[in-house]
Amino acid sequence: MTFKSVFQNIFATSEMDIPNTSYSNSLNSFCIAGINYRKSDMSIRGKFSLSSEQSVQLLQQAVSKKIAGCLALSTCNRTEIYGISADPDLFAEMLCANSESTLKDFYEHGYIYQGMEAIEHLFKVASGLDSQIIGDYEILSQLKQSAKVAKENGCINNFMERAINYALQVSKEIKTKTKLSSGTVSVSYAAIEIIKEKIADLSDKKILLVGTGKFGNQVAKNLGDYLAGANITFTNRTDEKAQQMAEIYDAGFVKYDDLANACNDADIIIVSSSSGTHTVFPSFFTKNKSRLILDLSVPANVDPDVKNINGITVLNVDEVSTILDKTISLRQAEIPKALQIINETLGSLEEWHRNQFNNPLLRMVKSQLKELNKTYFAEPLDEEKIHKTVSSLALNLKVKNNKGCQCINALSNYLHETTT
Repeated sequence: MTFKSVFQNIFATSEMDIPNTSYSNSLNSFCIAGINYRKSDMSIRGKFSLSSEQSVQLLQQAVSKKIAGCLALSTCNRTEIYGISADPDLFAEMLCANSESTLKDFYEHGYIYQGMEAIEHLFKVASGLDSQIIGDYEILSQLKQSAKVAKENGCINNFMERAINYALQVSKEIKTKTKLSSGTVSVSYAAIEIIKEKIADLSDKKILLVGTGKFGNQVAKNLGDYLAGANITFTNRTDEKAQQMAEIYDAGFVKYDDLANACNDADIIIVSSSSGTHTVFPSFFTKNKSRLILDLSVPANVDPDVKNINGITVLNVDEVSTILDKTISLRQAEIPKALQIINETLGSLEEWHRNQFNNPLLRMVKSQLKELNKTYFAEPLDEEKIHKTVSSLALNLKVKNNKGCQCINALSNYLHETTT
């Protein structure tokens, strides 16, 4: 190897388009197909809701289609498919194929984001800026769980993992540096506020919680924290889960087969079940007394005709959310601070992604310098000097990405330092 050949090798490599299959198209191809509370009510969102089984089925389809990355997020306020594809409509089709929805419904009520717009949306979702109750961080744990399931099914590639990590980072920073999530505000907490507002004396009231899944657990925790001493009973389609919950909170338990009688006896019913069909019916209520029913399920689990029974008030998840408008207005002032943090993090992610294109070149330059040192210089290899040269080149490429000139300058500087 001659000095001339080293210069030629570096110059030729720096001028050609070095493929980077892991990252080259990931940013522009990152996209989201989804539907949320902004453009659709609960009845429409219910059609797009994905069960755990349906989510896994969708992920498995993504693997079979050789999609580089895919994640399914389904909550009471949104269902979104995040993924990497040159065709974002593909995710809309997969969402509809695995739910009770149609493409006609999607294009009427849904949305598609791509590239940096999609990354920005992900950051807003993770930080609570896109929540129905602004600053609600329940979505963060749901996003983490969805990412975990996606990874277990081989659907998270390196870029998606990095994007999700940036989303978690921006969420943590916003929570630390702003008051966007000040106070305890969430749909599950809103339910507690409504109960306290509408029923002054809870001492002789019976509260029935139907559904003890993840969201039901949060409701149960808030019941224990804010309505200590209340007469609470748990029921769930899986009796064992309800029994366990009852033991944790020192509450009552009723078998799911006795749901009708339990509802008839209760004064307050909170439904947070994941059933795709109605589970609470008008026929359950034969006792003539006032009742408050909060249906926090999506799709709705309480038959609409229950509302027509005299003395019964039924509020769905959308109606529960509006109760907190006053609290939400206090958080509006924190939005500019949160957006600034998001914009700064978007810049960091974009820079990180851009740098991936230079990594093959930097590795090649490092290899050539080692070969050059071995061929022409008798002294031991100076790893620190090579590292310094490559690091300087990396910094210079960030400022001005004329690879050929930058590489030749780096090599010249290295030779100058080595020979003087």
